[in-house]
Amino acid sequence: MCITQISDGDGITDIAELLPAGSAVAVVAAGAENASEYMRKMRRAGIKPRLLVACGEQRRIPCPNIDDDVRLIAAYGGESEADCAKLLGKERKLPVYFVAAASAAITALTPQCRVWCGTALRLSEGAVPVGAAIDESACELAKDLPDAFGGICAATAGVFDSEAYLRAVGKSVSPEVREEAFNLAYRALDCAKKGRNASGLCVELARISLRLASLAQSAGLAFVRGAADDCARTAQMLFAREERAQCGRGELAFLFGCALGKTYLEFVSGESGFTPPPDNNYRAEKLCEYLGFDELTAARAAISRMKNAELAAYRVREYREELGLLACDCVKVFDEAKRLFRRMYPDDGYSLKGKIEPSDLKLCMALAPDTFAVTGSALTLMREFGLLERWLF
Repeated sequence: MCITQISDGDGITDIAELLPAGSAVAVVAAGAENASEYMRKMRRAGIKPRLLVACGEQRRIPCPNIDDDVRLIAAYGGESEADCAKLLGKERKLPVYFVAAASAAITALTPQCRVWCGTALRLSEGAVPVGAAIDESACELAKDLPDAFGGICAATAGVFDSEAYLRAVGKSVSPEVREEAFNLAYRALDCAKKGRNASGLCVELARISLRLASLAQSAGLAFVRGAADDCARTAQMLFAREERAQCGRGELAFLFGCALGKTYLEFVSGESGFTPPPDNNYRAEKLCEYLGFDELTAARAAISRMKNAELAAYRVREYREELGLLACDCVKVFDEAKRLFRRMYPDDGYSLKGKIEPSDLKLCMALAPDTFAVTGSALTLMREFGLLERWLF
């Protein structure tokens, strides 16, 4: 497992120490104006920066021409730029360094990259950054506060995902990791209470995002890409297919996290035993109808993956009390965060009204375990126990 080092500065000194003198670095950014000042600092440090423009939501770089003297790829921005850089790093076998110039950075250190194939959203394996830093002088940091805050809160639901799934297969999450993850979430809540215009809020959220990402990576867990994130990406696919206005990944993850927290509390509090497994043919039909899967892909996605679901259900019931307490902790985080989340918008969250309906929430929660079956989660367990069928229309 590669443990990413997080720098106290802007990362230029670290990059210079990693490379031979005079080396070139490919800088992946949203545009020349975004990274111009940072690239100027690189030149003063003896590094030769080469700009590569990331293509927004498509997470693609058109025909990137990386010269032979390039020794490292630096992602400058947020999660989108990081995805592009990680994908390129994997393809070109080059190390990747992430420089946060946006508040939303919680998925930047994971190896997965989001890529669009038409209206289908996929996770591809990319390079894990060898280091990370924050450019505190970047004005772009303040533009995505709801996205950053939403992703941080959603990570607490991801901690429950990891704990529930590991308990179901006979393992568990370290208590120290759980404690630190919730401490970081409450630190974000305390910072957000100072208001969206508070000095340093955007930098602090970026710092907390990186700490959470590093914590998950060092523990070998995926709670920064839990079920709330799976649901968010499923919703983005649904919205793209229906040509509806998009929300950010972190924003959607927060909305789904609110719903998942209460759903998980009901899940572990219920007395019902193992139920019949899901109807995979019906699920495959819904994947085709709502998300545009072809029939073969949908059939493969809808196949059950857990070998002994009855044993898993028994273990969930056995640890019901511990899981219930953890689910309550998740619900408390979201309940405290709702007002703070809305007030991070210039219109105090008015623009969120009508963005996503209860039926959208239920459908995406029902299909997310089929659409993004990358890591185990409590929602995956519910799917294997046949508890998500009631949300399919």
